[in-house]
Amino acid sequence: MGKVFSMQSYFINDFKEWKEREELILSPKFQRRRVWSDKAKSYLIDSVLRGFSIPPVFIRQKIDLKTQKTVREVIDGQQRLATILDFLKNGFKISKIHNEDYGNLYFSELPEKARKDFLEYPIAVNLLLAEEDKKVLSIFARLNTYTVTLNSQELWNAKYFGLFKQIVHNLAYEFNTFWTESKILAERKIARMGDVELTSELLIASIDGMQDRKVIENYYKKYDDEFPNKDKIIEKFKKCIDNLGEIYGEMLPFSYFNGIPLFYTLYCVIYDLLFGLKNSNCENKLLIDQSYYSKIKSALEELDSVLQESFTGRGRLKSGIPEDIRQFIEDFTRHTINLEVRKRRHKFL
Repeated sequence: MGKVFSMQSYFINDFKEWKEREELILSPKFQRRRVWSDKAKSYLIDSVLRGFSIPPVFIRQKIDLKTQKTVREVIDGQQRLATILDFLKNGFKISKIHNEDYGNLYFSELPEKARKDFLEYPIAVNLLLAEEDKKVLSIFARLNTYTVTLNSQELWNAKYFGLFKQIVHNLAYEFNTFWTESKILAERKIARMGDVELTSELLIASIDGMQDRKVIENYYKKYDDEFPNKDKIIEKFKKCIDNLGEIYGEMLPFSYFNGIPLFYTLYCVIYDLLFGLKNSNCENKLLIDQSYYSKIKSALEELDSVLQESFTGRGRLKSGIPEDIRQFIEDFTRHTINLEVRKRRHKFL
């Protein structure tokens, strides 16, 4: 069949000039996309201004014999290019949510260097060399065969572009080394946004206490435009992770507590002891300081030893295990997202 793609890279200014000369066709002929929200548009423009990479676009390039022009028909990436070209025409402003420096500015209002960098931003292009529509459709049918179904977090990531998403992403990236070195999350999980989902859950617990995982999207929606007390919540989140690392960080990679169900519980317990957790079901708890850390570490090590001794070499529970330990083991091995189970784990720990 021969080669059907040619990899190229073009500046945004190239696309601008092609559009002005009517040599760029933003056609939804092959793929129809929903119209992007203003937040989605602003998020893309912010990515370009920061020099972050964006997905490549697919273009079919051909000669129009009537006009003797080279015509570039966009067959995937219409919304991205349409958004960029609209921004160049002062079609919308960047949101303050995404960029403190350039928020509420049109393209023409940006500093000269920012405008120059924007126009010189390179976009990766897959040039499609096939002529016939039928062949183009066949190629994309094959490409879509390998598309991975999005998980819940990836769907939320594609749907929301506001404050909660920005904060969660920043925190997830900031603690990337902690997730990996503690073996809480493997790289393959992080690649599918496992770090963002975990950070979402921990941040939600910091705001309103333990929750069922089914409520995560509610927080993306609730705090999309405004996020009261966000600085205080972020500060407490960071302090809790830092303190947790100081207390038990060196042991986490070798402990049951690096599994997400128990790590969630451990985070909530440490947060509860540091600041108080809204829906904690524990009575007579103390608010701790650094003088308690060694005792907490010893207690966690003792419990971890008990858990390890509770299983046979084949991973089955031994007989004669105390009922509270058995219930705790059952709660973190079989139930991970149910609120009542999470509360039970919390109270035990």
